[in-house]
Amino acid sequence: MSNILKKILVIFSIVAVIGGTLTFVMTWNSVGFSDDFLAAWLSSFALCIVCIAPIGGVIAMLINKILRVLLPTISAVKMNIIFGLCMAVIMESIMAIVTTINLNDFADWNHFLYMWIASLLTALPIGIVFSIILSLIIKPKLEIFWAK
Repeated sequence: MSNILKKILVIFSIVAVIGGTLTFVMTWNSVGFSDDFLAAWLSSFALCIVCIAPIGGVIAMLINKILRVLLPTISAVKMNIIFGLCMAVIMESIMAIVTTINLNDFADWNHFLYMWIASLLTALPIGIVFSIILSLIIKPKLEIFWAK
């Protein structure tokens, strides 16, 4: 298997696990475990993969550059933790917006805002755990993997 294909599969696996888990929680928060849950979750997950995965790479690059300018002397571990927390909050916010748009209508903006905040806050603790694991364990290994 070629290196490029391996890299694509690794990134896709990470995105699938994180995106699948977080959209699962957000969908459960929005519709519960109803008869429509599976279809609602799969559509939210598909939107996550199509919309958020490409955006995530750009956002990660921007956050990394901004943090390196703002915190040039910080240790690598602290930088990775701050990076992970920033990514969790930003990406979860976007994911919650996409999921809320997918599962709710726009008839009542107050309801939409409530559902977006509820989805975000429900999934954010899981996202923070993922971000810490990614930042401290997976990101350093991925950097070595990308260098090959």
